[in-house]
Amino acid sequence: MAPNLITVDKNTYESLQQELIELRQVIARLEQVKSSSTPKFSQKQMALFIEYTPAAIAIFDRQMCYLLASRRWRENYGLVDEEIIGRSCYEVFPEIPEYLRKIHQRCLAGSVEKCEEDVFPCADGTINWVKWEIHPWYEDSGEVGGIIIFTEEITDRKQTEAELKQLNEELEARVEERTAALRQSEARLKRLADNVPGMLYEFHLQPDGTMSFAYASSGCRNVLGLEPKQITEDASVVFAHIHPEDIPNIQQAIAVSAQTLQNFEYEWRITTPFGEQKLVKTVSRPEPQPKGKILWYGYISDITEQQAAKRDREIAQQQFQEQEQFLRTIYDGIPHLVFVVDVLENGDFRFAGCNSSAEKIIGINHAQIVGKTPEDLHGPINGALVRQRYKSCVEAGTRVNYEEHLTFDGEETWCLTTINPLKNSEGRIYQLVGAKLNITARKKAEQALQESQHFIQRIADSSPNILYIFDLEEQRNVYANQEIITLLGYSIEEIQQMGDKLIPTITHPEEQEKIATQLQRLLAAKDGEICEYEYRIRRGNGEWCWLYTRETPFSRTHDGKVKQILGVSTDMTERKQAELRLQQQTEDLENTLTELQRTQTQLIQSEKMSSLGNMVAGVAHEINNPINFIHGNLIPASEYAQDLLKLLGLYQLHFPYPPAEIQAEIAAIELDFLKEDLMKLLQSMRVGTQRIREIVLSLRNFSRLDEAEFKQVDIHEGIDSTLMILHNRLKAKPNHPEITVIKEYGKLPLIECYAGQLNQVFMNLLSNAIDALDESVVNRKITDNPTIHIRTELINNQRIAIRISDNGMGIPQEIFSKLFDPFFTTKEVGKGTGLGLSISYQIVVDKHCGKLTCHSTPGQGAEFVIEIPINQQKTCQ
Repeated sequence: MAPNLITVDKNTYESLQQELIELRQVIARLEQVKSSSTPKFSQKQMALFIEYTPAAIAIFDRQMCYLLASRRWRENYGLVDEEIIGRSCYEVFPEIPEYLRKIHQRCLAGSVEKCEEDVFPCADGTINWVKWEIHPWYEDSGEVGGIIIFTEEITDRKQTEAELKQLNEELEARVEERTAALRQSEARLKRLADNVPGMLYEFHLQPDGTMSFAYASSGCRNVLGLEPKQITEDASVVFAHIHPEDIPNIQQAIAVSAQTLQNFEYEWRITTPFGEQKLVKTVSRPEPQPKGKILWYGYISDITEQQAAKRDREIAQQQFQEQEQFLRTIYDGIPHLVFVVDVLENGDFRFAGCNSSAEKIIGINHAQIVGKTPEDLHGPINGALVRQRYKSCVEAGTRVNYEEHLTFDGEETWCLTTINPLKNSEGRIYQLVGAKLNITARKKAEQALQESQHFIQRIADSSPNILYIFDLEEQRNVYANQEIITLLGYSIEEIQQMGDKLIPTITHPEEQEKIATQLQRLLAAKDGEICEYEYRIRRGNGEWCWLYTRETPFSRTHDGKVKQILGVSTDMTERKQAELRLQQQTEDLENTLTELQRTQTQLIQSEKMSSLGNMVAGVAHEINNPINFIHGNLIPASEYAQDLLKLLGLYQLHFPYPPAEIQAEIAAIELDFLKEDLMKLLQSMRVGTQRIREIVLSLRNFSRLDEAEFKQVDIHEGIDSTLMILHNRLKAKPNHPEITVIKEYGKLPLIECYAGQLNQVFMNLLSNAIDALDESVVNRKITDNPTIHIRTELINNQRIAIRISDNGMGIPQEIFSKLFDPFFTTKEVGKGTGLGLSISYQIVVDKHCGKLTCHSTPGQGAEFVIEIPINQQKTCQ
């Protein structure tokens, strides 16, 4: 099948053909509409025609705004519920790719474009396939008025084509796979025949008694020592190596199999061409062939080693039986109870039997115990404990020893039980073999000793502390007074059920390492040495309590290792809680004191700045009135002077030779210089008064006494006012070059802020930058061009950033963490309070919900970045 041909079913083909015919009819009608010889439809008729046309059509003007769109267009593109007339196509479908927009422009220039297949990405992320055609439409003047787009959604067709293509590929792949599988099967059969541990053959017997091998696998080399070709060319070569005594029996067996058509199975002896003696066996099935011929399919295998192994197994079986008899004698003759428990695959336990001594000891024989669970034999309570012992043995995978108290025939008996796990060839424990030693006499002696210690026990139980003796080998408390139950809230049964997992279960996870360390200390401790520590445990009600514990070695093994430890534990939970409360109160007081100090500092600074602002505003006001008076009078004064000079010029023109007295006065007052310098002097006075007015305005803007609340201000005006006040510090001085200020102001809107407080921040940061540059010049770190760079920018239309940087020595990394701390300063005593940056940080962060950060590289200067939101009220909420 050609790779570019797509096969579709008849219904799909006819549907596509019908839609194509309808589309061409619509195009023809539209062509008729734009023809001058055809009567023009009204706008209403055109709208109805487009609306109900069974094709997706849309008409656009030159700005690609919708004029008309058919119902099919709106349904195909999910616009049924949207009002699109008058809206831009690119507004409705912002995801339209750039190449389609260029095609639209070409069609608006008079071109006709079409595409049989194209993809259209939808707003929900899906991809539709469409077929489209674009024509320009013309005004009565002949100019292009816009474009008409015809589209047909072919997503279903494309999916059908893709599915058919995939099915075709899968079919071809399956055919190829089947062909390869057949080849592999043929090769596999050959490999199997070559690797079968024996010889596969095809044996023919003719009616006249002629025998032949039609096929012999390569296994004949190992079994008979012959090549396959030798056997297929001459069958007698096989019989030549058979033991002479076995040949008649083989021939008889072949004849019987040929007559009865029963399988031919026989064993015989051979001698290979290499002189090796073997015992072989054949199994084959006869099948009758035309003309009386019989065909056998079968194999011959070497069973020499199998026979030897069989003899070895028989000898081993006999030895096993003798060994079993020996062990059985011991099993039944031992005076102790021995029992066997099966471990089922689901984890359950069933008794498999017991020796004959069991009936003498506990009155139960083998038949009464077989198949029973621990609960069946010992009751629900003791049975659960026994089951737990068995589980512990299986989980540990090693021998388990324990003592248990049982009742047999109404008599209480103590037994020392040993359980050994047995594993099968797969490593799974499938049986437990146990032995019970009667230790009732020893336990009675212990009981007598316990009774003698009863008085001491009563005293111990009266103690408010936990007294215990812990056995490290058995991992359990061999002694504990009553307080352990009272304090911890666990019953004796719960403690017994937890067994050797008591300590890990109730100890706080964070204390495990501390307990392990304590154990190592105890193992190395001398007799009488006391080890102390504190740790947390969980009570029965789930609450954590603190214990203060003192432990010491109590007994040792024969080789001197610590076996048991004696311990005393005291509940110190209330003391710990009191310590925690006291610690929390101390931290709260410290935090409160710190906050009070910060508040006091801020109040002092705020009061200071308020007083300074009042003073600055008052001085500015007092200076402003006379300066305005002087500045205002300089204009008429200049006009008067110009008039007088003009009049003086007329006198000199008409009376060039005045009296001697006037000439002497002219010379005395240097009239020509006075005329030239007078206007310059007045202009200089105007510049000076203007400068004073600007300084006064900057002082008033900086103080902002009338702006205590949020107000929209121009941030750049505040920065410029601060620079005006600091102008004198920026000018060049002896041995100190001028500090250049580079301003890169972005386009910022008016900002809601506390203007006076922000001006204070600008003053602190700019003053610090000037101080840093002064210090750099003095220390010869920079010799020329000290610069302060101020840049403002708008961030995401929600925040503004003011960046103030200098090219001084920078800030060392070790003081970065203290930069905004109150009273921290690197200046000499008397030159700084250490409050400027701290207060600036509070103004920006706390008052304006902003950020104040610093970036510095030693030797390359420092940059402070102020970020505040444009709208304070919305952001701070």
